[in-house]
Amino acid sequence: MEDKPSHPWRFDTNERYREVVRLIISLSTASLLLPIFLAREFLSLPEATALKDVFTCAVYWSWGLLAASILLGIIFHYLSAKWSRLAWGKPARVLGCDVSEKKVEAMLDATFWGCVVGFICGVGAIMIFLRNYVPNS
Repeated sequence: MEDKPSHPWRFDTNERYREVVRLIISLSTASLLLPIFLAREFLSLPEATALKDVFTCAVYWSWGLLAASILLGIIFHYLSAKWSRLAWGKPARVLGCDVSEKKVEAMLDATFWGCVVGFICGVGAIMIFLRNYVPNS
């Protein structure tokens, strides 16, 4: 007799969440370069101007939030694999500790929303930098 998961629809749902997280990781990675590109191209900064002299703390916050979004997305994928093991009725361990399906689902929710919020806030911080930029004349 072949093993079958008790709730096969969960795998389809999990894959949809994974697609969203993959997209957010890609967008967060691309957004890490946004301040540099926007500063040079749209703010018309000369090449001689050091970006560190122009960037405000909003840019550094954006980089931290976008990096956190990427990290949380990677953790989400790791936990998703553990959740799949549990859905097949196999035991799963996270950092050496046995975990239940309920605990993994809670961690998946936290990492998913952390990934989303980190991306939105990171892009928001870039927008704050651009809105508040005042050239040194």
